[in-house]
Amino acid sequence: MDLAQALQELSVQAVGFLVLFAVLKRVAWRPLLSLLDERRRRIEDGFTQLASSKEELARLQADYGRRLSRIEDEARAKIQQAVLEGKRIAMEIQEDARAQGTALMHKSKEAVALELAKAKVTLRDDLVSMATEAIERILRGRLDAERDRRLVEEVLDELERGTPKP
Repeated sequence: MDLAQALQELSVQAVGFLVLFAVLKRVAWRPLLSLLDERRRRIEDGFTQLASSKEELARLQADYGRRLSRIEDEARAKIQQAVLEGKRIAMEIQEDARAQGTALMHKSKEAVALELAKAKVTLRDDLVSMATEAIERILRGRLDAERDRRLVEEVLDELERGTPKP
């Protein structure tokens, strides 16, 4: 092959390439570019949605954090209120117990005073009875001063021992 033929073949191939390039540019290049542009737009929309989703998630997390904090504060306040109510009830119970104890002590003092009064009356009655008995013994016996004195001393000794003789 000679050079002229090679140049001719090369120029035919170049013209064919240019024709093919022009046809592809008109027929395939624009649809291909529009597909690439559409794909780029979808990817950008995805990134935009992802960013807005992240912002929404951050906003929701902050909102839930505030709500949780408020719930914890309310729980603390209710616990505090329950503790104060418990203390108030305990104070009421203590005051009631003190009042009941004071009332019981007054009743006990009254009962002791009544029993003491009864014991005094009984002791007085016993003393009267013993004195009467001593007088009877004195009157039954002879009227002797020494003997009368001994009888009174016996009665007094019996009184001190707490065992009177009938």
